[in-house]
Amino acid sequence: MSRLQRFLQPRLSAALTSNKLRDLRRSGLEAWRRLGRYPHQVSVWLRVDDPYAYLLLQALPTLEADFGLRISLRMLGSGSPDTTPEPERLTQFSGHDATRLARWHGLDAPTSWQANAKDLALAERLLIALELSDQEASVMEQARDVLRALWRKDHPALQQCQDELAINMSSAKFDADSIASHLKRNADKQRQLGHYASAMLHYAGEWYWGIDRLDYLSRRLTSLNLGTASAQWSTHIDGHFLVSDAERLADLRALDAELDVYFSYRSPYSYLALSRIRLLAEHYGIVLRLKPVLPMVMRGLPVPAIKRLYILLDSKREANLLDLDFGRICDPVGAGVEHCLAVTQAVLTQSEKLALDFAESACAAIWHEGRDLSHLPEIYACALRAGVTADIVDAALASDDWREAASQHHGELLALGLWGVPSFNLHLDGQPLCQTWGQDRLWVLEDALNDALKINHPLSSRR
Repeated sequence: MSRLQRFLQPRLSAALTSNKLRDLRRSGLEAWRRLGRYPHQVSVWLRVDDPYAYLLLQALPTLEADFGLRISLRMLGSGSPDTTPEPERLTQFSGHDATRLARWHGLDAPTSWQANAKDLALAERLLIALELSDQEASVMEQARDVLRALWRKDHPALQQCQDELAINMSSAKFDADSIASHLKRNADKQRQLGHYASAMLHYAGEWYWGIDRLDYLSRRLTSLNLGTASAQWSTHIDGHFLVSDAERLADLRALDAELDVYFSYRSPYSYLALSRIRLLAEHYGIVLRLKPVLPMVMRGLPVPAIKRLYILLDSKREANLLDLDFGRICDPVGAGVEHCLAVTQAVLTQSEKLALDFAESACAAIWHEGRDLSHLPEIYACALRAGVTADIVDAALASDDWREAASQHHGELLALGLWGVPSFNLHLDGQPLCQTWGQDRLWVLEDALNDALKINHPLSSRR
């Protein structure tokens, strides 16, 4: 990286993720809405076979009522390969994850997220009919009912939805070509607005994914004095742990639990997870095993600008909530990542704790301090801050051992059915207990441990 890039990149990223810029943009859009006397309009973008879409539709009628919103429906087809690099793994994971998420929030989830092609096609046409209809009231409820009938394999209910909408499926606007054209137009429009995925909400220039980010939208609408949210959707436990009772905590700490942590130095979500994973491990007595991997782009997989931008802004939003410094960034791709992986691998042979100290130091340097870790003085300074001596860094940078280790970690990740970072593989008594993906899924690990304790100690109760 040139000196000019090293100078400019952290400053530009800090400006882009600035809360002041966000607030200024919001104020401008709200002033424009008031000037034009436009309603508060939220659009929901979804794919018929997306489990997260069904969970979101269950929450939207409440959001609509709480804030007096107009919510419009926009249907999408299958994702683009450049934004969905592992569609089969995503399909498998999202079903398991949506079921856990539904359990956590008390929402409906089917016993299986499988549906036959004929039912999927009918449900898709029904949802498109709702999108194209002139009615504004009850669209979210009707869309929810369509997906409920689909996932429950309730054919009479699906037929009833069709009858209530009075849709002629033989109409030209519902033939295969017309449907394909309609879905493509929506996908193109969504990209113009800055996104690419299903189960997304768009309100006044910002995107919110599924029920995981619904609290952000609720807080924004509350700040406009539109109402008060009657439900909380965040999966962060407000800085606390799921189990804090001393007796139950002692039982959990007595369990033989180990956690594999797959992360990337180029992943902002990995940065958001590392310090919290340390706290979680200390709280529950879990042994950590760090397993860094090469970032996707260094493995030849595309990460388009539209995806990078959303991840950046979403990470800033999450960092604000978690009270973590974020935004002054220097992209480590290339030599910076290689330096970090080399030092991590060398330190792992000595101490897992020291390796975690270095990983946290390096991630803070990349995502908060804007330091260029491809620049050798910076990697030495970053290591020294974590307690890693210069002779260890010397030996690490002279070795290629990290390449085989990173490749092995990536292979393990794929074998788990996962692909993104950060991902976690929790073991109990040497046996796999739980696998999950995402810095906002740490509660899944706690929940799995808590359930394991309930099984081992039947008289204990979940908090």
